[in-house]
Amino acid sequence: MSAASESEIAFGPFRLERGNARLTHEGRAVALTPKAFDVLEYLATRPDRLVTKAELLSALWPDVIVGDASVKVCVREIRKALDDGVKSPRYIETVHRRGYRFIAALGGRPAAPAAGRADGGAAAPETPAISTTSHALVVGRNWEFRQLDDCLSRAAAGERQLVFVTGGPGTGKTALVDSFLSRVAASGGGRPRPRVLTGCCFEQFGAGEPYLPVWEALGRAAREHPSPIISDLLVKHGGSAAAPAPLVATEPRAMSQRVLHEIADALESLAAAAPLVLLIEDVHWADYSTLDLVSALARRRSPARLLTLVTFRPAEPSPEKYPLRGVVRELLTARLCRELPLDPLDEAAVAGYLAARFPGSAFPTALVRRLHQRTDGHPLFLTHLLDDLVEQGVLRERQGQWRLADHGEGGGWAATLDTRIPESVQAMIESQIERLTPDEQAVLDGAAAAGVEFSAAAAAAALGRDVVQVEQACDGLARRQRFLDRQGQVEWPDGTVATRYRFVHELYHNVAYERIPAARRARLHALLGERLEAAWGERRAEEAAQLAMHFERARDWRRTLGYLRQAADAACRQYAHREAADYLRRALAALDRLPPPDRAADELPLLMNLSVNLQVTRGYAAPDVLDLLDRAHALCRQDHAADDVGALFPILWGIWVFHKVRSDLPQAEQLATRLLRLAGDSGDPALMLQAHQSMAITSLCLGNPAAAADHMERAAAAYDPERHAANTLLFGQDPGIATLAFGAVALCILDRQHDGLTASARAIELSRRISQPSSLNLSLHFAAMLHQLRGDAAAAQASAEASIELAAEEGFSFWLAGGTVLRGWALAAQGRADEGIAEIRRGLRDWLATGSRTYHSYYLGLLASALMARGDGAAIAEAIATLDKAMETARTLSEGLFEAELHRLTGRCLLRLKAQDAAAARESFSLAASIARRQQAKLFERLAAVDLVATPSPPAVDAAR
Repeated sequence: MSAASESEIAFGPFRLERGNARLTHEGRAVALTPKAFDVLEYLATRPDRLVTKAELLSALWPDVIVGDASVKVCVREIRKALDDGVKSPRYIETVHRRGYRFIAALGGRPAAPAAGRADGGAAAPETPAISTTSHALVVGRNWEFRQLDDCLSRAAAGERQLVFVTGGPGTGKTALVDSFLSRVAASGGGRPRPRVLTGCCFEQFGAGEPYLPVWEALGRAAREHPSPIISDLLVKHGGSAAAPAPLVATEPRAMSQRVLHEIADALESLAAAAPLVLLIEDVHWADYSTLDLVSALARRRSPARLLTLVTFRPAEPSPEKYPLRGVVRELLTARLCRELPLDPLDEAAVAGYLAARFPGSAFPTALVRRLHQRTDGHPLFLTHLLDDLVEQGVLRERQGQWRLADHGEGGGWAATLDTRIPESVQAMIESQIERLTPDEQAVLDGAAAAGVEFSAAAAAAALGRDVVQVEQACDGLARRQRFLDRQGQVEWPDGTVATRYRFVHELYHNVAYERIPAARRARLHALLGERLEAAWGERRAEEAAQLAMHFERARDWRRTLGYLRQAADAACRQYAHREAADYLRRALAALDRLPPPDRAADELPLLMNLSVNLQVTRGYAAPDVLDLLDRAHALCRQDHAADDVGALFPILWGIWVFHKVRSDLPQAEQLATRLLRLAGDSGDPALMLQAHQSMAITSLCLGNPAAAADHMERAAAAYDPERHAANTLLFGQDPGIATLAFGAVALCILDRQHDGLTASARAIELSRRISQPSSLNLSLHFAAMLHQLRGDAAAAQASAEASIELAAEEGFSFWLAGGTVLRGWALAAQGRADEGIAEIRRGLRDWLATGSRTYHSYYLGLLASALMARGDGAAIAEAIATLDKAMETARTLSEGLFEAELHRLTGRCLLRLKAQDAAAARESFSLAASIARRQQAKLFERLAAVDLVATPSPPAVDAAR
């Protein structure tokens, strides 16, 4: 049996009497607190093995939630008892940021003397030091830990979980999740240990890079535990940005959803092997794409052994810019997540914090009460306040116990607490910065300019200093646990290697950055940007977002413009249209800072690219989209480029789309006619396809189905899916599919039922073949509309539900709302009137919320039809009022598509409301037939004629009477 397994463990001149719970030195007892003895025993029974801090916490503090500061205090006490040095240890070796290793030879052989002492004695014991940053002590959070444990158990059973851990700065969000994950990593029980992926969002100037924390988490996982799933995903989407795609060309939002789905699929594939915990911290700074991913992971219906942990501050930033609170509210309402708000600590938790941080302390109850009153239970403020009390000597360690220096001497500690401690965390951080040397303060300036997480080389570049000197200064701060933590190393493409650091909390970075004067701040960013340019060389496009930020803050507008365009282009390649729009807005702002002669080459492409991205994210009818297109159109005329069809056509197309969706149909008709003329003059078949699409759609809405069908047939004759694929990139939809889908409805109204069904089926088949979700959604929507016009409720419901499912999956709010209206009609037509009416009302509300007015009169007609299906007098009266509103809308918008049917439905309502209104009903049927005849809408004319024949003429009035 080895010495380590016996009741007594011998090493050097020491004996660890396990049964007697005593440490002796050459037979004499050595004072050691019980917890320190436990730590020493645990290490000594595992010689030459790394024991992590998490393992020690799990084994020796199983029922107390504390951080690794407690371990440090015990190790410090052990080293003092063993007279062991930190730099040249003989017994316990520190493995930086990970844990400890017991290195002494067992069996009583003398240990080698520590280096650095001429007398062969041990090096000086480690100087007692309390961290001035974060002690990671977690107290008073038992309920939160129980919630997290429950969520992990559910996730391990295949029930996907999402947890939002919320609270203001310094409330302990990171400490809570870190402690939880440490316990998870140390857990056993025969079950596979969860795999943990962690990513962090940082405050960035303007839009964040798409999926930034997710790529960070996956990249780290790929390095530590290589996986084909992660590698394939990174190669496909997270790789080099050195080969940018065309600036203006972009794909619809469907493609952004495709990237999202591929990331989500990869995460769920990882979770299939073992439960997966995905931690994303500080999501209040997240890019839009990351928010979409968090929401999508929660909304998916399939089982997944996935726990997503998200931390954020609910009070910032503004909900207008970041929809985070709205996302959380929707998920909470749908019961798809939990929220764990971290409240301030109560007095008992403050007492627990003191006991855990200062083992063996003997503090008066009054101190606990005063600390709680002074800090309001704010964990970070409590930590800093105690740091200052230690630094000022108010709290001192004597013979292994922490005490108040003046306890029993008049209560001077209370006066210190009230008069010498800053009133706020910011003031406290500022006072700590002021206590640094001038050189350390300068280095902190460079670090703050480089970012929350930075390379020493970046901080050195900002200061114009030698990297080695700056790295030494940063390392000194990190070793003293002040402001910075080490984060490994980083190498730039030019071969520069340096240590990477991170500010221990965003508050430290914010305070350090804001105290830099404006002119010096701009200079720091300029030097840093220039150095990064040189370091990244031909690969600088990969750092475009960061370079743009530095030059923007340096007010170098020409460089800012160039890098923002590259950043927008990279975002478009990931189909992150909202991030791209933010970059492009900033690029336009930078452009406005340049003199007019320097703007000419950039303004038009920027305007067009921004308008395309806004159409995808805000909708085709967004007013700011029209403003951009009008500006582009004016610029085109001003620069005498009106004869350049390649430049002019996309601008006019975008303006046409806006007016069409807003149902400004006379204006849309003029623009469509102009597009047709331009395309004809150019002789470009691709532009001619787009022109036919615009004419077909506009004609259908105006109530001219014959013209719509004609343009559909012309487009179908010229269309080649492979040859015209670029149209989808530039204009957002496949022109052949769009004209077939709209044309099918026109053919139906012309009463060419078979031809309409054939065209609709062809549109759906082509959409599925080219795997283009937005075109498929369009074709499904208009298939539902086709079946509605034919009166086939079951087929209309099937197509509408397929459209709704796809729109919900891809995030197409436009088609989701329209599909809801059509499904509502189908439900009402099949005897579920109340349910159908509710769906139509909801769909109409959501449709108008997108800014669209197109098809408004048609959808109101469907609502009236559903009200008629309910059949009671109140519903019929409401149906008549709804039809009146629909006809007024049709007149206002020149929307003739459903005009004849609105009059026919009015006649039917009049018959249902009052039998004696047969004359008024016949008048409505006659008007419907007349309008339909004028429009060549033979389907509507036939339906009106049937109703007219079925309605008897009123009896002649007896003249004698």
